[in-house]
Amino acid sequence: MSAAGVWAGAGVPARVIGHDRPCAGIAILTLRPWARLPHRPGQAVPVETPRHPGRWCWYSPANAPRPDGTVELHVRAVAAGTVSGSLVQDVRPGELLHLGPPRDAGLHLRDGDLLLVAGGTGLAPLRALVEQVAAAPDGRRVTLVVGARTFAELYDAIALDKLQRAHDWLTIVPALSHDPHADPTERGDALTLALRHHRPHQQVYVCGPPAMVDIARLWLPLAGVPEDRLHLPAPATPLTGPRRLPLPPR
Repeated sequence: MSAAGVWAGAGVPARVIGHDRPCAGIAILTLRPWARLPHRPGQAVPVETPRHPGRWCWYSPANAPRPDGTVELHVRAVAAGTVSGSLVQDVRPGELLHLGPPRDAGLHLRDGDLLLVAGGTGLAPLRALVEQVAAAPDGRRVTLVVGARTFAELYDAIALDKLQRAHDWLTIVPALSHDPHADPTERGDALTLALRHHRPHQQVYVCGPPAMVDIARLWLPLAGVPEDRLHLPAPATPLTGPRRLPLPPR
């Protein structure tokens, strides 16, 4: 069966091959799906752990498609999130998760320079867009504003530093809302700092906690961001769970 056929309406097993805890409450999971995930940067994928059968949560891969087929997920444990808490606290390398077919989340790449504004693990799909540009540079410039309370909570700082060092068209701006030691140019919330870097020709993407997205939807157009250039994540659609394929042999 082709990879497309495998993913058509099916939940496919994916083995956890990496589980890192860069800061409290956040995990970076590296998965190797049984069949290559046919995803595009900015899409979202439903995820289930057998620890909680039938409960699915949406996550956006933090990477553009890789030659080895691995997928990186960024997960924050939330108070009412059974699945997120388990993915952060309990899941270990070697375990199997299930992934459903990827779906568009409104964050696909468009033409022109980019202003990307991330809050928390909303960084994941925006980092994937940066990787997409890096795979085929076309002269555009990209500014990525990454919001966190303190420097210690910039959980993906090493990967971001590598990206910035490798690409002169990329500017990464930390936005530290509660860090008294932050440089004045990096002090404040992500949306406020993003407006300092905004130019009328840019495509503006915002991804983060629901409250941040709601503020961006109302405030950024009033602050001069054209509505047709403002791109926000689409709400996750309800999911009872796709049909699962049999687990691969160990």
